[in-house]
Amino acid sequence: MARRSSIQALDPRVKAAVDAAITEGRATLDDIVALIRGMGGDASKSAVHRYRQNFEDSLTRYREAQEVAGKWTAQFRADPDSDVGRLLAEMVKTLAFQTMAAAGDNEAAVEPLELARLARMVKAITDTDRVKADLEAKARADATAKAAAAAVDAVDRVGKAMRLDPEALKRIREEVYGITGAAA
Repeated sequence: MARRSSIQALDPRVKAAVDAAITEGRATLDDIVALIRGMGGDASKSAVHRYRQNFEDSLTRYREAQEVAGKWTAQFRADPDSDVGRLLAEMVKTLAFQTMAAAGDNEAAVEPLELARLARMVKAITDTDRVKADLEAKARADATAKAAAAAVDAVDRVGKAMRLDPEALKRIREEVYGITGAAA
């Protein structure tokens, strides 16, 4: 396992100042080292360089992810039931579970508030999935009931036109279509 960066081990106030200096992009390595020392911390120029490199790489990945997420979100809004919508929901759940698993291995890796947010997000997605599944099941049941009613009507209509007796119609519905109940 990799050793924790000396920059990450700094006082949170100092680390926040380093992050701000890197984000602004105007500070040189020497400026950042001087900033750290001026705030009572200690770090080498090479440690600052490694930290800045990782920080900038993370920012680049974050910006790229934001861009892709923006495109996917637009497509998701256009059609939430699309493949992209289902994929996004699964990706969020996977990311949340991976983050929570990582937090279990290293409790300092994730803030408790972030874990709570992830848990709420997973619950919201799961609840949405359950509601969608219930609505789809109800729609299928309604469609089946309508089809069965239409079949009963068709059997009755044709049977009456052929002057079949009601008992014969009942038997056709039950044995051929598996439908019980009817208009006589």
